[in-house]
Amino acid sequence: MDLQKVTSIFELFTGTHNGIEYQQIILLAMYETQIMLLPDADDTDIRLNFLSAAIAFYRLQQIMAARERAECTYAGKVLRESQNSAYDYSKRLLRDYFQICNDLLSSKNFIFSSFSCGEEVISC
Repeated sequence: MDLQKVTSIFELFTGTHNGIEYQQIILLAMYETQIMLLPDADDTDIRLNFLSAAIAFYRLQQIMAARERAECTYAGKVLRESQNSAYDYSKRLLRDYFQICNDLLSSKNFIFSSFSCGEEVISC
């Protein structure tokens, strides 16, 4: 995996040039990817750059979704219900890159995907 390439792909996912700002999230995602690799996997495989960027994008969307849920009111902050489409998109993107890289990764967790009321439900 290459930090510069992962950062470029991450910026492609976010649509902005913010890789430096989120470098710690990117490094964490690269670490997560590294520990999932099979012992004989080639860590220079280009797919791993995309997987690391997808993990970083997912982590960023988790943070943003948590911030979005808090709404400032006169009485203080309250939680609100919202549909974060970027967060949902990041989950689907991450799942797709996990599938693309499945021959390089050890499976320690199972991801179950199903449909409920026309919406995809992912649970680990």
